[in-house]
Amino acid sequence: MRGSYQRQLEALEALYRDLLVAALRRCAEGEWGLFGHNDAALADLGKLGDRLLSKAATDLLALGAEIETLRHKLGYAEPFPLHARLMRMRTSADANTPGEPKLARQWLDELSS
Repeated sequence: MRGSYQRQLEALEALYRDLLVAALRRCAEGEWGLFGHNDAALADLGKLGDRLLSKAATDLLALGAEIETLRHKLGYAEPFPLHARLMRMRTSADANTPGEPKLARQWLDELSS
C-alpha cells in the first residue's frame, strides 16, 4: 500500500510542478492572481470577485492540499517545498512586495537554474 501511495504522491507532485510552471509563465506575462495580491479586493466584490479569482491559483491550492494530506499519510514531516513556497508568497504581500509578474519571473528563473 505504501508503494502505491508513494507513486501517487510522485505523480501529484510532478503534476503540481507542471501546473505551477505554466501558471508562473502566464503570470510573468501579466496575468495576475497566482500570488493572491488582489484577493482582498476581489472578496469585496462578492460573486463577481469569485469569478475573477485565478483558476490556476485555485487549482494549485486544491492540489497542494491533496499532496499535503498524502505526505502526512506517508509520514513526511516536511511540507511539499513548491506548495509551501507558494503559500508563503500568497500571504507575504505588503507595500514593498514586487508585483506578481516580477515575482513569477524570479521564481521561473530559479526553477530553470
